[in-house]
Order: sequence, then C-alpha cells, then structure tokens
Amino acid sequence: MTVVNARLPWALFLPLAGVTELGGLILLLSGHGIGWAAVLAPIIGLFAMRGPVRPRFEFMEEGVIFRRSGKSPLLPWDEIAAVALVKAGGRTVLAYRLKPGVAVMKRHPGAGFLRAKGLDFDGGYFVDQMTASPQEILEIFERHIS
Repeated sequence: MTVVNARLPWALFLPLAGVTELGGLILLLSGHGIGWAAVLAPIIGLFAMRGPVRPRFEFMEEGVIFRRSGKSPLLPWDEIAAVALVKAGGRTVLAYRLKPGVAVMKRHPGAGFLRAKGLDFDGGYFVDQMTASPQEILEIFERHIS
C-alpha cells in the first residue's frame, strides 16, 4: 500500500484561528457581545473537524481511498475510466471519470465543483498540497488503471 499525505494541515488553520481569537478578544474587551462568537468559532471548528485534518491517499490493490475520515469509501480501480490533472479555482485537481454503467457513489468528492467549472468529470481531489507532486500522483493513478 502506498500512502501520500497532505502537507502541513495546521499551516492554514493556526494563523486563521489565531487572528479570529484575537479579533474576538478585542471585541469582548471593547464591550461588543459578538466577540463570544469569534472566540468560540475556531474551537467549534476544531471539534467539528475532529482535530487537525490530514487528508491522504491510500493506494491499495483494490482501489484508492482519499482519507479524510474513517468513512471514506473505496474507489475501485476497475471503475475508473480516465484521470487527468485540471486547474479549477486556482487549484490543481486530480479529476476522474468513471466507466459507463458504473453505479455512482452517493457523494463523489469534488463532483459539483468540477461540473460548476464546466469540466466533464465525475469527481476529483485537490492534489496541490500533497507531499507528492500532482504529476507523481497522476502517474500512480495511471499505473493502477492501465
């Protein structure tokens, strides 16, 4: 099994949470009641995310799992028709297209985002913040579906 982790999941959360906390404290000290919401927002977000988010790809013989939680479904290799790197919203997305007749999972990650951009794919994953380069991740996918 090959695992590719995301880089520095805390790098974005900590600065934004710190600014929000500081802003909330300033609001509270100046007598504005809305400051409580700003102080609690990062704490609630941290609990809602169940701690620091460290998404990762798990490449197995049966298929690939994009782990965000323990509930991530297995996407079997024999159901994927094609993969490609696309730019959408300033991010690099590994988009995939399923073979005709394959039952579509309840929720394919990124499907709505890709369709909104006018791209004909069934789903996709952001890969520009992974420890492997987007091109390396594409090559791993292509090796498994070929």
